[in-house]
Amino acid sequence: MSSSEEEKLFKTRFKEHKDQIFRLCLGYFQQDKGLAEDALQETFIKAWVHRKQFRADANWQTWIYRIAVNTCLLQLKKEKKEAQKSTELANQPQSEYDLEKEQQIQRMYACIDRLSPQNRMLILMVLEGIPYAMIEETFGLSPENLRVKIHRIKKQLYPCITDGKL
Repeated sequence: MSSSEEEKLFKTRFKEHKDQIFRLCLGYFQQDKGLAEDALQETFIKAWVHRKQFRADANWQTWIYRIAVNTCLLQLKKEKKEAQKSTELANQPQSEYDLEKEQQIQRMYACIDRLSPQNRMLILMVLEGIPYAMIEETFGLSPENLRVKIHRIKKQLYPCITDGKL
């Protein structure tokens, strides 16, 4: 594949997946758009730099999700070492959203943030609407094992979201 073809293919893949990767990163960074954008850029920079390591027989979408998750986890580790970051509300005017609903969403993401890294990634992918087959492939899980894990995560999250207890 020529360099220009390779670049064109990468740009196409970026356009196809950037929004999903961005939303995944938002979940990791408690809706902090700046950190999510940084992680999105870092993800695709890593994908471009390491594009020769991608196996043609593998699924590109699974590969880019894995890079995104690892990038987010690495960034979170750095953030914890540097300082505790504060959670901010979305930069939308008050009239454009329901404050109570926004608080529920923030509480849900705060609860998700308390999960183990693997469970957090799994539930964020489910919330993103990523097909179960893609999640199974990413984690190396059987369909039944995935369903059980999702059920257990939801069961674990419910008391936290409703009562603030995880």
